[in-house]
Formats: sequence, C-alpha cells, structure tokens
Amino acid sequence: MKDLAVFRESVIKTEGPYRDDRLRTYLAYEEHWPYLIRCDGELAGFALVRKSKPDTHRIGEFFIKPEFRRIGVGGAAVVEILHKFLGNWEVPFQSENSAAVIFWRKTIREIGLVATEEKIVAISKPQLSHDFLLSFTKYDAN
Repeated sequence: MKDLAVFRESVIKTEGPYRDDRLRTYLAYEEHWPYLIRCDGELAGFALVRKSKPDTHRIGEFFIKPEFRRIGVGGAAVVEILHKFLGNWEVPFQSENSAAVIFWRKTIREIGLVATEEKIVAISKPQLSHDFLLSFTKYDAN
C-alpha cells in the first residue's frame, strides 16, 4: 500500500485501516489465487493472480518488500507463478512506477519469453490506472 500510495496520490495512515476488498475477492472467488512469497522463512511479499479471460491469467498485484528487492526474490517468484498456469499471461503496471517498469520488462526477457507491450489509456483518476500491459505466452514448465 505504501509503495502504491505514491502513484495514487493518497496517504497511508499509520493506524490503518487498509482496504482489503481486493484481497477478499482473491480469497472468495474461483479462478483467483493469492500467493505469499517467502525467502529464508520470512514473508517477502505477495502476488494476486486471476483469470482475466478464457485461457489468460493476470498477475493483478505483485509486491516484494524493499529489503528483498534486487536479490532475485521477485524474479524467482514470477517463475514459480508462471509454472503453475501455462498459457497466455497479462501483467499490468503503471508507467510512473519506474521500478515496476524495469522489473517486469527485464524479468520477462530473462525468463526467455517475448512480450508485447500495450499502452492503456487511463479511465479515471484518482483510481490507479494501469498504463502498460505486458502480454506473453508460457508454453512449457521450463
């Protein structure tokens, strides 16, 4: 939430509460999968995956705690997630989030996948819009 607050132009209150409606959706509905990402037994982040259309999965939310960034945890988590569901994938991210732009473009390329990138027009503010959508296909478990 804190990282996204910068792009949403919102303030995170120290006492909370945090909105949990998106998480509840991933816990309640079929074809929605929440994942906790761990490193050396510690909680390092999370990912929320859902089916966005037939035969296509989307990593709708992806977060790695700052102390676990730039050491391979995020990339390893992406590989594990992609192995769970073969086929078409979408990954939306915001152009303002330069770390996400670099991470997703680099990670997908390093995995050996070729992605197409589409610019998405923002529908409304202050809601967070996804400015870019990476699309690619994962054919096998390698």
